[in-house]
Amino acid sequence: MSFINYKKYSIEIRNRFLLIFFAWLICFNTCYHYKEIILFAIVKSNNSFLELNDKPYFIVTNITEVFYVYFELVLFISNQIAIFISAHQLFMFLSLGLYRFEFAKLKLLFKFFTLSWFFSSILLIKLIIPFSWKFFLSFQEGSITAQTVSFFLEVKLEEYLKYFINVYYICLVSCQFLTLLIIALTSLSKEFKNIKAFRRLFYIIFIIFSTVITPPDILSQILICSVLIFIYEITIFLKKIRTSMVTN
Repeated sequence: MSFINYKKYSIEIRNRFLLIFFAWLICFNTCYHYKEIILFAIVKSNNSFLELNDKPYFIVTNITEVFYVYFELVLFISNQIAIFISAHQLFMFLSLGLYRFEFAKLKLLFKFFTLSWFFSSILLIKLIIPFSWKFFLSFQEGSITAQTVSFFLEVKLEEYLKYFINVYYICLVSCQFLTLLIIALTSLSKEFKNIKAFRRLFYIIFIIFSTVITPPDILSQILICSVLIFIYEITIFLKKIRTSMVTN
């Protein structure tokens, strides 16, 4: 009986790996077909970079650089989608051996981390990349005004993609860590039945988080921190309403 179960699970694991591989392959082919549009969408979100020229402009120093940049971009996007699909397949595989309350907790965690992933992507494209470029380009504008040492930025396509990917991973890891920390502290606040005692700790964490993921610009730090505090307070307010409705 144990051998039959082992064979059954091995076949299921193999099928799930094949599903992940074919999903990655289809995503890779699709993204490569639309590689120019994807690159344009990434660059288009950076208003500070577009202000340098009338249209997106990069320099290349190698004849194969454009091909490798497109390949790296398509591989990066395909891997991100494959990671998400792998996490979903792992969740579905483990759900069959869990109790109902364990399945509910694992499902809630999966939803939280998925929302955190999307939130980090939106935060990256809409706020972090434009604000960071605006901050770093201020050194070039200051040098032109001062007329002591001048700087002129010529952006390489490969370096821009590396910068985008590095900032993406920093933002993603920070958001996932923040989500995990909020879940842990929320469970502790439930256990001690005192949310107010943890409010200051949450605020400190939000300030540290906004300082880490944003450039050294006070306005962007205040903006990110305010958004996080607003989401936290709305969550507590909705939770109190739900608790009062259940009690009544």
